[in-house]
Amino acid sequence: MDIALIEESLGYVFTDKVWLQQALTHPSYSQRRAAGLAYERLEYLGDAVLELVVSRELFTQFPQSDEGELTKLRSGIVSRQHLAGLCRELGWCEQLNMSPQLEKTGGRTTMSIMANTFESVIGAVMMDSNYNAARKVALRLMQTSITNARQYMDVNYKGALLEILQSIDNTPPVYTVEPADPKHPEGPFCGHALWHGRELGSAVAPSKHKAEMAAAAAALQAKIWLKKA
Repeated sequence: MDIALIEESLGYVFTDKVWLQQALTHPSYSQRRAAGLAYERLEYLGDAVLELVVSRELFTQFPQSDEGELTKLRSGIVSRQHLAGLCRELGWCEQLNMSPQLEKTGGRTTMSIMANTFESVIGAVMMDSNYNAARKVALRLMQTSITNARQYMDVNYKGALLEILQSIDNTPPVYTVEPADPKHPEGPFCGHALWHGRELGSAVAPSKHKAEMAAAAAALQAKIWLKKA
């Protein structure tokens, strides 16, 4: 693990390097997981930090956007697809500790793992210092994306949800769509994203395709699969 290289890409030097080491340790890496040093908890924290940082910046930079559009803009910026792309550009996954088995099956290029890594590194900065430090790092890495947020609004939410769920137990989600109002079969439509018979998200949209995509976006935001027994 090249800590200096990662710190240079962050524009931040860690006081306690253990936080960065934990952020770059996948749960499959048994030596570190046994000591409670895999990245899941930092991923959780980094996710929350990014949501807040991006929300505030969008609120400031897009004063004419209503709550609905701001939510869509934020969803695109913090989507697994976009965060994975940033992680790939930064080269962080090349430094990630993971099991040989996972590496052989393409773990370093898996979208969910790359996105998780990005979030966990932001969480590590937060724990090593404070929210302001994490905010500065996040903005340094994402300011251009936030400024150009509208280009990320058409994220493939169904693809992102599929990859996450299949990484858990290889079971894909199922989508159902019906008219939002039975009296108007031509639309709008209500889409539902189901997994193991459980609804992960639902949303209304003008077309069947958009209803499915919106349901997947709702599922990604709700993250109900994290509560799966």
